[in-house]
Amino acid sequence: MKKLISIIITSANESNSIKKTIKNLLDPKFNGLENINYIQIELITVIPDKETNHEAKNEIKKYQKYLSNWIKIIDPWKGKPTALNLAFKKARGSYIVLTDGDVYFAKNSLFNLLNKIIKGDKYAGATGRPVSQDKRNSFWGYTGHLLAEAANHKRENIMIKKKKFFIMSGYIMAIKNFHMEIPADCLSDDAYISYIIQKQGGSIVYEPTACVYVKYPRNIKDWLNQKARSVGGYMQLWTYGIVTQKTKVRNFWKELAYFYFPVKYAKNPKELLWSLCLYPLRGYLWLRIFWEQKVLRKEFYKTWVRIESTK
Repeated sequence: MKKLISIIITSANESNSIKKTIKNLLDPKFNGLENINYIQIELITVIPDKETNHEAKNEIKKYQKYLSNWIKIIDPWKGKPTALNLAFKKARGSYIVLTDGDVYFAKNSLFNLLNKIIKGDKYAGATGRPVSQDKRNSFWGYTGHLLAEAANHKRENIMIKKKKFFIMSGYIMAIKNFHMEIPADCLSDDAYISYIIQKQGGSIVYEPTACVYVKYPRNIKDWLNQKARSVGGYMQLWTYGIVTQKTKVRNFWKELAYFYFPVKYAKNPKELLWSLCLYPLRGYLWLRIFWEQKVLRKEFYKTWVRIESTK
């Protein structure tokens, strides 16, 4: 029996990148599904702007024959959780793949991701490996590569070796369709989904051969805003009652476990200097988070800022 897979792409003002995102997901010679006859794809796009919708439509036409259905949703500009919830209500697939319109999968990554979650019906969620699109020959490009590799190392160490809970990446994720709904004010939808799966007794698996190429912040303002949002979003999860002391995966002390990783990652004196520069930046980040959340009691939704340099 064929399994229907609902691929959900959320995108906004990303007309320059959406075509590549769609091509790499739907082209059977690229996504690894060319000779796989037990999978059908349903595509759901949630996009607010005309330009991105126009580019998406033109690209989807090329691969329409490989789709069982295409559902076009106009995003009401009420945040990503709202966009995802609209798509979840329309998704008919047994499994759902989640990604964004400003990233793209590597060759065969879609098959590798789906094969991991479909095979044996053992897992409720699967995630792949984000890889930096940026060149490594500048400070911010190097930082993107370093942090992506640190995330890969953590997931491999936590999931494969220690078999403990970890958070999936929202850039590349496949989950069983259990008709969930994300709180409208949620800042970290990928973490929320991961914790809901864990709370319901489901298991999550990491597939490092399923790669997705991502652009990382290219200036200090965007870098600090992105990290403050991701960490603030994690802290927000405690207010939903889905994080426990046993399943918490992020805090200042856990980050110290990777204190020496940046130094070990460097391959030459210039990269070593860049790695050393990260220490005061991370220190300032944690001080900022403490000040905004614990002292100023800043509301979580005010933490959200669009990161323009990644577009």
